[in-house]
Formats: sequence, C-alpha cells, structure tokens
Amino acid sequence: MVCDDHPIFRNGVVSCLVENPDIEIMAEAADGESCIAKLEIFKPDVLIADLSMPVIDGFEILEWVRKNQPGMKVIILSMHAELAYVKRAKELGACGFMAKEDAQSELLTAIQTEAGDFYTSESIGVKSRDKIALLGDVSIADRLRNVSDAEYRVLELLTTSNTSREIAEKLHVSIRTVEAHRANLASKLDAKGPNKLLEMAVRHREEILSR
Repeated sequence: MVCDDHPIFRNGVVSCLVENPDIEIMAEAADGESCIAKLEIFKPDVLIADLSMPVIDGFEILEWVRKNQPGMKVIILSMHAELAYVKRAKELGACGFMAKEDAQSELLTAIQTEAGDFYTSESIGVKSRDKIALLGDVSIADRLRNVSDAEYRVLELLTTSNTSREIAEKLHVSIRTVEAHRANLASKLDAKGPNKLLEMAVRHREEILSR
C-alpha cells in the first residue's frame, strides 16, 4: 500500500512497483486518516508512507501500526533527511527511511530488507555523513540482545579502552579467544573497520554497563 498526499509522486511510486510481478498494490491513500482506514480493510504486508501529510502524519501512522498491525513492514519516505527524523522512525518500528529522491532506484531494495533490519537510502547516508554511526546510535540496544554473555564481558572491558591482551588477562582467557569475541561483536553490532568496535563501546559506555 502506498500513502502520499502528492498524487504525481504517489503515481510514480506505484508505477515503479507494479513493474515487479511479485508486488501487488492493494490500495493507495492521500492522507494519514484514509491510510489508517484502508489499513484496517486491506491489511497489506508492506506500507510505504510519506512522513509529512495532512491530518495524520507518518509518525502517527507508525504508532497506529505498532499497536494494531505490528507485523507490517513500514517504509517512510521524506523530503527531510535529518538524523532526528530517521531515529524517531526507527524507534516507532519502521523498517526503513528513504529520501524521496531515492525512491525510484532503491524502493525495491528497501522492501526486500530482512525483518529486524533498518534500511536507509543512499541520500540519507550522504546527508547524515556517517551511515554506520547512524545505525549504531539508533539500534545499539536491539543489537545488544544478540550478544552472548562471554562477548558482553569483552564489550564491557572495551568501554574503558582495554587492549585485547589486558582483556585476556582480566578474563583469564587466551588473546585468540578475545579476538574471536571481538570479531563476533563487530559483526553483530555493525562496527566493522579499524577501531570501530572500540569507538562504539566507548561512545555507548553508559548504556552497555547498565544492562
């Protein structure tokens, strides 16, 4: 289902999607109020919704979906790429946030995003300057749930900038074991690259130590 108050843009989105034989457009809406009314009737798997709309905006639609149809994937489209908007959409359960300028080239990719992941389009990454940091800030609490107890002990010691050797000594394990845990942590927390895991651990020290 597609919801946008600009008919030319909405028609463009629909035209892009109907070219894919695996996608069926069940309904369209021009404002948030009619969107919710049609969601109750059609119950689509995926909703593509504009953020700024009359009557009820995209954030309010996300809140309604979270309470009434939590299994639905919602992708927010917006002219605004500010970090605060992206974070808020993620917190409310959106599975993606896309700049309208990227819709034609990236919308299918966003729809195919695995459940639990959060997709941001290319222009969002450019405007926020650091896409990896953005995702880390938004979803660190969720990703920590996938960390094992042994990995978490290593992460706690990284928050105070301990080296792998120092961590190994404190946990009474081998350096190889610590390095293996660090590799797993980097993958689970999307902190790949030199010093990215250490930077994330230090930046989120309070949150990590309060679990």
